[in-house]
Amino acid sequence: MDFIYGVLLVVLIIVSIILIALILMQKTKGAEIGAVFGSGAAKAILGASAANIITKITFWLAGIFMGLVLLLSYLHHYKTKQNSVIETLPTQNQTEKK
Repeated sequence: MDFIYGVLLVVLIIVSIILIALILMQKTKGAEIGAVFGSGAAKAILGASAANIITKITFWLAGIFMGLVLLLSYLHHYKTKQNSVIETLPTQNQTEKK
């Protein structure tokens, strides 16, 4: 379980870095930072519909990111689950044996 948790954590980090880069590459009305990171180069390589392709990739990566976060949260919960105080109290059978 620790191996799967570690692999999913590495995948989450890679997806988040790619997602950040894709978001910065998108050219919006108010921000021209996309030109700094090669928004023009993406249009030259991918054609006129580069914005649509980048938007779709961003959408899917965001979905993968959210799924990984939920899965890692679920795994972490059961990985570190501790017994409650009530479960650690001696039962009636244990007290009778003493």
